[in-house]
Amino acid sequence: MLKRGDVAVYGNHGVCQVQEVLVPPFLDGSSEKLYYMMSPATDRNGVLYVPVEGAEGKMRRVISRKQAQELLAELEEIEEIEVSSGKRAEAQIVSVIKENRTEDMMRLVKGLHKARAQRAREGKKLASMNERHLVTAEKLLYSEMAFSLKRDVNAVKKQVMKTLTSLPSYA
Repeated sequence: MLKRGDVAVYGNHGVCQVQEVLVPPFLDGSSEKLYYMMSPATDRNGVLYVPVEGAEGKMRRVISRKQAQELLAELEEIEEIEVSSGKRAEAQIVSVIKENRTEDMMRLVKGLHKARAQRAREGKKLASMNERHLVTAEKLLYSEMAFSLKRDVNAVKKQVMKTLTSLPSYA
């Protein structure tokens, strides 16, 4: 069980810090069910109430500093997720975002940036659905990496983008 001050990645909400473990005020007085009251790193004013029971399957530890550094160092070699078009592609992208595993998120971000570059070479834009998914994936990925590296989110994004734009198929 997490305690006050602990940090974890909670599904597609990303990095969250436990503010309290309590019976929330919105439950009737007869309930003794404990909840984590969490604040997402991407929305400091936001509050999530997560039932303690069953939360373990929906949460994971934040990656370590070393893991984040390795991910950045290996970015060129990481195989991107091939982004196809249509409903099948959306289901695949949504699944990766929902699971929010760091390496898969990096593979997705890399794949969406590659697709965007390819579309730009064709004089077209990336589909708006894919743009929205890219924004979400980047927000979740970069906030976790920034937390692990104790850096600013924008600095992490700049580093990733610098690496990606140096690759031939991403320019």
